Amino acid sequence: MTLPLRGGGREAGGQPPVPRRFFHIAAGSTIPIAGIFLPESVMVAGLGIVSAGGLGMEIARFKVEWLNQCLVRWLAPLLKADEDRRITGATYMVIAGLIAFLLFDTVVAVSAMLFLALGDPAAALVGRRMPGPRLFGKSPVGTIAFLVVSLLIVAVLVGSGRFPYHWALLVGGAVAALVELAPVPPDDNLTIPLAAGGAMHLLGA
Repeated sequence: MTLPLRGGGREAGGQPPVPRRFFHIAAGSTIPIAGIFLPESVMVAGLGIVSAGGLGMEIARFKVEWLNQCLVRWLAPLLKADEDRRITGATYMVIAGLIAFLLFDTVVAVSAMLFLALGDPAAALVGRRMPGPRLFGKSPVGTIAFLVVSLLIVAVLVGSGRFPYHWALLVGGAVAALVELAPVPPDDNLTIPLAAGGAMHLLGA
């Protein structure tokens, strides 16, 4: 079964569906924004429940074909073309949030998830409009857009006074942009925040 719309990539001729981009920004931002105000224990508990529910739904739809077909039909504008037969990016995003808040300090987890929520759509929206060479099917200009957005995120977080500045946050933004460019499996909603968070954590942020 193949969906009529493709999203998530920056292929030369691809047109990521706008609803998916808005959903990615809104849903993705909810996790780190909540993490700014809520205790880590609450975030881990909440994300654990949502992750378990998401994985349960994924398993159910893979085992029950009619359920899978119904969900794919209803959610088509929000899904990539191959998500009818693999775990969705939304589920990977929630799992990434859970792992990030389990393994990293709040500043690292929040930054990494915001890089994903805002930087990834920026890379797609800018990169697909740019002519020129592609790397891994994506425009390097999109990667630059991702990096710029990530640096702005660091500036806002530090400028708000909620988080102290650490140069590792800038490195984390760069790592996130590079991971988005490279085809790292299984899904960039998982690999971007975990790679960026791991780099910031190891560098002492």
